[in-house]
Amino acid sequence: MIRTVFLGSPAAGVPSLQALHGQEPVRLAGVVTQPDKPAGRRRRLQPCPVKQAAEALGLAVLTPRRIRDPEALQALRAWGPELAIVCAYGQLLPEALLELPRLGCYNLHFSLLPRWRGASPVQAALLAGDATTGVSLQRMVLELDAGDVVAETPPLPIHPHDTAQSLGERLAVEAAALLARSLPLLLGGNPPRRPQDSAAVTHCRLIRKEHGAVDFAAEDAAQIERKCRAYTPWPGCFVFLGARRLGLARVVPAAAPADPAGAADDAAPPGTLRADGCVRTRTGWLRLEEVRPEGKGTMPFAAFRNGNPAAIGARLTPAPA
Repeated sequence: MIRTVFLGSPAAGVPSLQALHGQEPVRLAGVVTQPDKPAGRRRRLQPCPVKQAAEALGLAVLTPRRIRDPEALQALRAWGPELAIVCAYGQLLPEALLELPRLGCYNLHFSLLPRWRGASPVQAALLAGDATTGVSLQRMVLELDAGDVVAETPPLPIHPHDTAQSLGERLAVEAAALLARSLPLLLGGNPPRRPQDSAAVTHCRLIRKEHGAVDFAAEDAAQIERKCRAYTPWPGCFVFLGARRLGLARVVPAAAPADPAGAADDAAPPGTLRADGCVRTRTGWLRLEEVRPEGKGTMPFAAFRNGNPAAIGARLTPAPA
């Protein structure tokens, strides 16, 4: 039996953990995941999805605050891992851990490397308007996502209405299938490896809450539409109506609206909210289909307009006015 550890945290890692469990001759020695975090209005501590799945499978679980801390590494060494599989763990692995399993550490990365190395490949593909993406299985090295590729999926289409959630869910299923297919190669100890083309590398950033702010004067309609899909469910896109935050739950590019005389209404500055939900951007128009007022749930724009008639004609800004 090959003693194996799995490192992952969000729901995207659960299918791969489940695919690994029960695979002969793998023996899951344990799972490493992120500590419980406060959630909900009462801020009660909640385990992440991978921890919940691991406990349901009866597996040992480690939740170190920092994986590079000596006590965390000591606990891992006690498991005696021969192979490590990583899928969306959320922390960089130190050299001591990368060198611990004799068969190596392998990461399931949700892009076709070398495109979109980094923490947010699913969101980056949507932001860039990529037509396809995929999953890469790569041998981990100290440099982030720079290891040789062992296996990958064929290019997978990105659908016009995909969000980070819908695309991520599909890629999570593909990652689990890729892992199951590739496991015999990993267990053999010498899988085929393709070095990444350094000239084709692109990078993506760690997403922060403030990145969801929308500036109608600085961003064009297509950019904002992709951004709203890329940042669903988190951090979400938002603007401010005066001092009140307004979430943009769903937006669509729109043709230039016409005023009653039939001329294109392009005199108002970008960000001015029309009664039909249309807003002019730096280039092009957007129609707000669904919004989320501060402290309330998502609603159709018409319902928001009916309850907030004074908002029509006001400016939507990226920061409180």
